[in-house]
Amino acid sequence: MKRRQLLKYAGVLGILTSLPTYKLNAQAPIPGLGVNSPSGYVKFKLGKLELLVVTDGHIFIHPAQPIFAPGINTVKVKEALAENFMLDDAVDAAINILVIKKEKRIIIIDTGSGSAIGDQAGRFIKNLNSAGIKADDITDVFVTHLHVDHIGGILDVDGKLIFKNAKYYLSQKEYNFWMSENPDFSQSKNKNSNEGSIVLARNIIAAVNDKLKLYNFGETLFDCITANLAEGHTPGHPVLKIVSENESLTHIVDTVHTTLLLSHPEWGTEWDIDFHKGVSTRTKILREQSKSKGLTMSCHLPWPGLGYITKKGDGYSWVQMPISTPYI
Repeated sequence: MKRRQLLKYAGVLGILTSLPTYKLNAQAPIPGLGVNSPSGYVKFKLGKLELLVVTDGHIFIHPAQPIFAPGINTVKVKEALAENFMLDDAVDAAINILVIKKEKRIIIIDTGSGSAIGDQAGRFIKNLNSAGIKADDITDVFVTHLHVDHIGGILDVDGKLIFKNAKYYLSQKEYNFWMSENPDFSQSKNKNSNEGSIVLARNIIAAVNDKLKLYNFGETLFDCITANLAEGHTPGHPVLKIVSENESLTHIVDTVHTTLLLSHPEWGTEWDIDFHKGVSTRTKILREQSKSKGLTMSCHLPWPGLGYITKKGDGYSWVQMPISTPYI
């Protein structure tokens, strides 16, 4: 099979199998939600670092179950959605991509979905350009994990590298899982085929192989990013501590996809390859972040995914970082 055909197959099949209840309805407005600013990015400082969050778009999931809260009473889920001022029986997940400018480096944390999930997403390059950054300017691509909305933007529709001047970084543990003879999905609540996701992950690894650096957890990369294991969502899923001078940001990546899982971290998601480890990791990280009161970033919490986690009852809540303009 030619690479272009393989990419098309992997992207489409991966969505159909791993994310079986997507409703891709990019043309219709979603009631009650705001509209992203035309700039598509926000800027802020962290010590000596210049950071940007760039939107790739969003993922609209309807119905909310069973992707979220599989096996939980539907009435309880709808009550929780209402309590969180969310849409009725739907989750709208942002796709927030962090960009780090450090001296001569421009580092991106993941690449968005590319063309894999339709017009509602795949806007990263356009919005990156709006921020004055071209794909050729990117020096380093840090891949948090090998799910389509994080790696779909690595290759174009012809199978060519979009960030052709960059090196790529992936955890050894994540690499080992997807490249193993039979990746184990037995602890996932998703019982559909994962073949499309496996094909896509392996295809991406093959495409960047000559530029790929595998790291181990606990290592500090670029003198500013320390990756710690936060397994469950995938076996090699990280949480990133980004530090400059006396300031820090904790990027929890896909530990939490929606505020619904802040108020009920034990409800989990079918997207977690090990459901119970996902619950344990989520609970641990939410507890740590609420105690530290530190600035937190999430790939999928409401745009731009910057804020603070606080304790609320038996669960947690999200306090958005105050941003008064679309760019700073």
